[in-house]
Amino acid sequence: MTGILIVQLPSPPRQNVFREWSGGMGTALDSARESAGHDRGFYDIPYSAYLYIARDLQQRGLAFRYYDFQAARDFDHAAFDSMLLDQQPKILITQLNLPSFEHDIELVVRARRIVPGLKVIVVGAAGKWFRQRILCAGVADVVMEGSEELLVSANTAALLAQRPDDLQGCSVRRDQAVISLPTRTPLTTLDFVDFPAYELLDFSRYESDHYFGGRYRYATVFTSKGCPYRCGYCPYPYGFGNRLIYRSPALVGADIARLKAEFAVGQILFRDQVFTINPKHARAVCEELIRRDLGVVWLCETRYDLIDQDMIDLMWRAGCREIHYGLESADETLFAATAKSDGPKSLALFEQVIGWTKARGMRAHVHLIVGMPDESRRSVRNTSAWLRRVQPDSVQIGYFMPYPGTPLFEELRASGELGDVEAIAWGSLGAFSNPVIRTRHLSIEQVRKARHRISVDWRYTLADRLINRLRRAAGMLIR
Repeated sequence: MTGILIVQLPSPPRQNVFREWSGGMGTALDSARESAGHDRGFYDIPYSAYLYIARDLQQRGLAFRYYDFQAARDFDHAAFDSMLLDQQPKILITQLNLPSFEHDIELVVRARRIVPGLKVIVVGAAGKWFRQRILCAGVADVVMEGSEELLVSANTAALLAQRPDDLQGCSVRRDQAVISLPTRTPLTTLDFVDFPAYELLDFSRYESDHYFGGRYRYATVFTSKGCPYRCGYCPYPYGFGNRLIYRSPALVGADIARLKAEFAVGQILFRDQVFTINPKHARAVCEELIRRDLGVVWLCETRYDLIDQDMIDLMWRAGCREIHYGLESADETLFAATAKSDGPKSLALFEQVIGWTKARGMRAHVHLIVGMPDESRRSVRNTSAWLRRVQPDSVQIGYFMPYPGTPLFEELRASGELGDVEAIAWGSLGAFSNPVIRTRHLSIEQVRKARHRISVDWRYTLADRLINRLRRAAGMLIR
């Protein structure tokens, strides 16, 4: 028997859910799989908070077991039931995500039915947003509202000791009402554990040739967490907090050294929402990696207005080989008003930064969002033209999702453009397969076509497309 379980739930049938993406709201891709589970072969990442929670439980002397039900392609319901019957846990710690929300809830309810008296702690952004529903329906006893890496273990200890007054930083149901309990000891540093519990992971899941042209075993690392910006579309501040929290450069270097030595990790994905938001901290991390000379390559995400040539050069020397930039739209009006409303609003500077990155030998990757509220045929054309001229190395094109907790969600709800919020198909949010909302100028079908058009237009000019068409026609004639 184990008193505490940390459980990563399986993806639902016909979906692969990526639970930490989009600020922990989660994203999803379609699958042909008809059972719950998770397909192999994606560049997937673990839900990092579990690794901090697990180590802090150990530091408190609390025994637990970790189960990753996305590690197998097919989820065995009978084995899940048997595990619960065998372990008879007192506490279940798990996460709910938007694309898999109903399926996640079904499994948690199933666990509570199998183990009467089981206490459930829900972590993550989607759980926080739906805390009223989750708690009133009896799905969970505690829904975390922040600082979960630090406070889940404290709240677990409080539940085990039957001291409800010691709970903090969470929502609970008392006297038929949902109440929010204040945070008395907020998370102020990521240094409270010596090493996140990476040993829990099956690193065979985390091997890929997606980046840098070679196959690497990879791991995710935070040097900082949180984002103070208010980009209208972005769930980062809601999901990861709007206050910056750091891990010291020395510990970042020690983490990566251990990941390489103990788990043969050769590639790091820094999960900072904005890697260079604090230039002094970013430089110190880079200098630590240069000093250690680990031979590990890495990639990160940052903003175009928080980096310069000197920083790019330092990052290169520290092992950085790809930088992800949030472009969102390359239409001047959309970029200024929606995409980067709190930045210098300069596509010219963005273009210059892409040039600096490529000139240093790094890959420049940009994230693009199609279908924001004021998207139009003109903005689509302008975005395609900018990308074709600037030529980043790669572009990820996603549909606009009105994530709950974002400024645009509130704006669209207030204007009535979201319609009946209670009727939203939350499972569609985060899925890259289909747009979920029309714009003020384009229908849902036109948004779908716009995404396809940009994906073709930025790589191929009209002349390219004509030449390709002639080549295909010539091939048919030869046959």
